[in-house]
Amino acid sequence: MNPLLEICLDATAILTIVWGITGLLLSLGLIFFPERIRSIDKFFSRNYQLKERLTYFDQSIQNEPFIYRRPMLFGILFAAGSVVTLLFLFSQLDIDHLMAVLHIKTSHRLLWQMALETLVLAGKLAGIIGVIIGVFLIIAPKRLQRIEGRLNAWVATQPLVDRLDGFNQVVNIFSFRHPLLIGAIGTILSLTLITLSIISFF
Repeated sequence: MNPLLEICLDATAILTIVWGITGLLLSLGLIFFPERIRSIDKFFSRNYQLKERLTYFDQSIQNEPFIYRRPMLFGILFAAGSVVTLLFLFSQLDIDHLMAVLHIKTSHRLLWQMALETLVLAGKLAGIIGVIIGVFLIIAPKRLQRIEGRLNAWVATQPLVDRLDGFNQVVNIFSFRHPLLIGAIGTILSLTLITLSIISFF
């Protein structure tokens, strides 16, 4: 089996066991201690005003006074910095040597190698985009400004915030009205998930 696929399956099985045990405890608590579970539910049922917290993301960042007043200078800086980054990533960076310097254990080597290769790939992509932006700033800043204007689409977040601010008690009311039924169903499902996850390791 592919080592990457095996790691993903093992991680999924471990998470399933954890969630299964959590569900089993909650289901048993709903059967034997419904009032205690109700008090725990009231403690965690809190309302947070997201509208005030998300106002920071509704502001626009004005970069025109800095970049488009001196497009030649910023274009050279973008292109030069991106070229230096690409040269380093393509010719100088050795992932195996970096992993040896970090003293990564053999059991974690595959995960670290995947993470580092992903970061390197993201850096290469960012470098290529930086070169393109730098060239556009040098030879066609007005066209780049028009493209940026088209990409600056305003996305309304208020409908999403309104939905998140709503509190739905249908599930809680039904669960506490029928604690034995919901607890029994939850116990059976949790035991099934835990059993299947444990079997998958053998």
